[in-house]
Amino acid sequence: MFTLSRKKGACLAGILLLSGAAVAEDTVPVVTPAVTAETSPAVVEKPAPAVVAEPAPAKLEKPESDKAAVPAPAVTETPAPLTTLPTSAATATPAVKEEPKAPVKPEFSLNSEEQKRAYASGVAMARYIEDQIQQQKALHITLDKNIMLAGIADTFNKQVKMSDQDIHATLTAFDEQVKVLTKAEADKKSAADKAFLADFSKQDGVKKSKQGLLYLVKNKGQGEALKDTDTVEVSYQGKLVDGTIVDGPQVDNANQIFRVANMPPVLRDSVKLIRKGGEIQVVIPPSTVENADNKGPNVVVIYTISVVDVNKAR
Repeated sequence: MFTLSRKKGACLAGILLLSGAAVAEDTVPVVTPAVTAETSPAVVEKPAPAVVAEPAPAKLEKPESDKAAVPAPAVTETPAPLTTLPTSAATATPAVKEEPKAPVKPEFSLNSEEQKRAYASGVAMARYIEDQIQQQKALHITLDKNIMLAGIADTFNKQVKMSDQDIHATLTAFDEQVKVLTKAEADKKSAADKAFLADFSKQDGVKKSKQGLLYLVKNKGQGEALKDTDTVEVSYQGKLVDGTIVDGPQVDNANQIFRVANMPPVLRDSVKLIRKGGEIQVVIPPSTVENADNKGPNVVVIYTISVVDVNKAR
């Protein structure tokens, strides 16, 4: 009978488990009674007998009394596995990729004159861009503000995405388009101005001043004629034929107090034609009033002026 000691049996069982060896279902296992330290004499290892191909003997079951007498062997000294199998790539935990952090905006202050100049220059540039966008919007030209800002940033970072030749060609063609559209818009406004002047001059009560202004007194008002020394509270507004407001108090629907002598010429000459509570409409034709460049305005401006109150000088 081939017998293994407890330690050798445990080692062999561990090796078989690691190597994946298995016994087929139709193979009858060889039952080797476990030997305990109390019942086994000294163990002498003998060579394994030759295996003869004979029908497998029927498995004999021990009576219940024997099973109870011989407890199942307990493996108390199981050796550590001989090798450690590597973890497969499918089950390995992937490395956590860190999300890129948002760039921190640089902080600045306006404590020095240099910082104030830089900031003021940026504000002036932004306002210029806003004006250009509004002017071109009136010509039905739409410029994307974000792309314009990208062009500025790319220029500062020396990452311009267009060649100088392409930039020059694009801006030249753009300027020509703006000129054509501007002229067409100016001609349209000029025609509208001429039509308005023709209609206004035909209204009853319309007169022409020495300066060439057309005016219509809608309400004469009451009281004495105004003098340069009087202080007046007036409501006024200047607008174009298309309704665009071009002049008036800084606060909407607010009145303004003037000393008559210090009023702008158009307002001064107009209020002297009415009294307290009066209202007058004044139309300024193109080239009637000169500006700083000695050139008259090229559009019609319509003023509506009311004298709300008068404080006579004493």
